[in-house]
Amino acid sequence: MKLLMLQLKGSKLTIFILILLGLLILPSLLPLIHSGFFLSDDGNWMVIRFSAFYEAIRQGQFPPRFLVRLNHGYGYPVADFLYPLFMYIGLPIKLLGMNFVNTVKIIFGLSIIFSGIFTFFWLRKSVGKLAAFIGAFVYVLFPYHMFDVYQRGSIGEVLALAIVPLALWQIERKNLIYTSLSIALLILSHNSLAVLFLPIILIYIVYRKIFSFKEIGLILLLSLSFGAFFWIPALYDKQFTIFDKTPVSDISTYFISIFSSLIGWITGLIIVFSLIFLRKKSQLSVKFFLALSIISVFFVLPISYPIWKLTHIIPFFQFPYRFLSLTVLGISFLSGVTVELMPKKFKIFIVIAIVSVTYLSSWSYIFPKSYQYFPDTFYSTNQDSTTVKNEYMPIWVKDFPTSYTDQKIKIITGDGVINDVAFNGSNIESSVINNTKTITQLNIIYFPGWEVKVDGQRVNIFYENSSGLIQFPVDTGGHTISARFTETPIRLFADIISIISIAGLIFFVVKKRYEK
Repeated sequence: MKLLMLQLKGSKLTIFILILLGLLILPSLLPLIHSGFFLSDDGNWMVIRFSAFYEAIRQGQFPPRFLVRLNHGYGYPVADFLYPLFMYIGLPIKLLGMNFVNTVKIIFGLSIIFSGIFTFFWLRKSVGKLAAFIGAFVYVLFPYHMFDVYQRGSIGEVLALAIVPLALWQIERKNLIYTSLSIALLILSHNSLAVLFLPIILIYIVYRKIFSFKEIGLILLLSLSFGAFFWIPALYDKQFTIFDKTPVSDISTYFISIFSSLIGWITGLIIVFSLIFLRKKSQLSVKFFLALSIISVFFVLPISYPIWKLTHIIPFFQFPYRFLSLTVLGISFLSGVTVELMPKKFKIFIVIAIVSVTYLSSWSYIFPKSYQYFPDTFYSTNQDSTTVKNEYMPIWVKDFPTSYTDQKIKIITGDGVINDVAFNGSNIESSVINNTKTITQLNIIYFPGWEVKVDGQRVNIFYENSSGLIQFPVDTGGHTISARFTETPIRLFADIISIISIAGLIFFVVKKRYEK
């Protein structure tokens, strides 16, 4: 009974701390409650992409890969390559009646809130509740985190930053299945951050000695299997795009100063505290996260430019300051440990100092300078490609589309009449009466997965024209034409791996609950 009372008391204290955490991070959520949508680098693109993704789902394409509305209505395979998790999370929110902007704002808000909750529970495994509370507060309000939300509008990165502490928490809980699932969610949340954080997570697992090497192998196998439907096609289909030959950014313009507000005074304060008060501690975790913080800051400074030039990671990471995502993790951990190990007579002073300096570091990023008030139709009808330089355009497209055409199907050579065109995103049907043999064109860019049938029989597709549009022959006479976007063998194989893995996970969880 005494133990039960202590547990209840501990639970109430945890709830109180989480409520207090919510109150302290409330300023970071207030712009999301604003009636407009904050103006950011990528925010509009994310809403437009989600609206096209939602449209593809409604039209029967699953999983969505080729978003027909984008790229001036000629289609663009962006969903085959870039972090789809936020869009899958957005589906039930949209179905509840939210518009596209509010759906994305809700995902931003939930990511901010849960990044704090997950960080608290992760740190709680190593330090006391006060220390875990401070570490979670720093994680949420770290200046780069807020910059990612309100200036970059990078919903994929913000979601990834919420999932990383979830994965670390599940590792500390020694839960192999949920650790695997968390890593899979990280892979789906953002390509670049997944590549940044996966080595860190693996090193963490190894030095914490929570799982055996056999279990680590199983975690990797399961996490890769869960997300196979995304990462296998993304890697394989990249060969069909101009991505590797398209420099998205000049990295020399994206380095920052050591005194940059993106790094923030909180980083300097915690590193100094760590070097003074923690460097003699034997905890491997302290040394690991201190090294992670210093190295990640190094890679955003101009001094690291020669190393960037010697590697092949420039096209993938695009912006050096993305390495500050690692700094967010390292500084939040060190903040918690600093509070935990600080002598009691200095503890309150340190807590006040960390909270104050964190606010000062991030305040300029929390409140957007301007908002926009576009109607939902601005996003649901927008035909932007939603990428910086159309880097996922197929390699056979030489002349990029510049305007929209209402004519989805037309005769290029020969004499005939097209009737009864029915266009439903990834499905097109029509009838044709030809006086001569014709070459017919779909005003859709070809990408592997498109197939055309004439009178129910598949025909060969040609796309060697400068626009890379789908063309095919049709004989003399009356015919029915149908075209649709389907899964290629490699994508279908990846889908099956994910379906089997997820079905196995559901069976395992249900079986465990039934046994209990």
